[in-house]
Amino acid sequence: MKNEAIIIDDHKIFGEGFCSLLENNKFRVKRVFQSPKKALYYLDKNLVDIVFCDINMPEINGIELIKKIKKTNLSCKVIMMSMYTQKNIIKKALNNNADGYLTKNCSIEDIKTVISNSFLPHKKTTVHTLDENINNDEFSMKFSLTRREKEIINEILKEKSNSEIGEILQISKRTVETHRKNIMLKLDVKNSIGIAVKALKYELV
Repeated sequence: MKNEAIIIDDHKIFGEGFCSLLENNKFRVKRVFQSPKKALYYLDKNLVDIVFCDINMPEINGIELIKKIKKTNLSCKVIMMSMYTQKNIIKKALNNNADGYLTKNCSIEDIKTVISNSFLPHKKTTVHTLDENINNDEFSMKFSLTRREKEIINEILKEKSNSEIGEILQISKRTVETHRKNIMLKLDVKNSIGIAVKALKYELV
């Protein structure tokens, strides 16, 4: 029987992208939540095997969410997902009963390993590949992003359309489309989900 999972991430684009990644690799995702409170309500009435949870969310942070989930369902595995790779943050998550820790640039093989190990007694796995000494400006320089491109990425993360971005930044829709194409080219991605994943991975905005 396949393990049933839910995803909790306040970034809708990333949550849906991560869901597609899991489902394309034969994992069963029951729901994707942007709201931790709605997720807790769902978990109060439904059993799931695994919760993939962002660590930094506006309603309830991931650490507090782990405590609430484990209080009502100790057998449920909670795997944290985050762009943070600092050792103190990872340690805090694991010390508060997270069953695994993934950074948002992980591969499907990383995910499988962390899930598999989370069901072993006293086995917790972390997957983090970024050097904590590298800062955001270095990554921005690496991708050669302009100030305007960063502004557009920020609006893409808010799920704004090209027309809406144009109105917000007071530029034409066509100019936004051109910037979006340039961003995808620089980040080596094909769509908005790819932009969002890389922006969160490297904290570009």
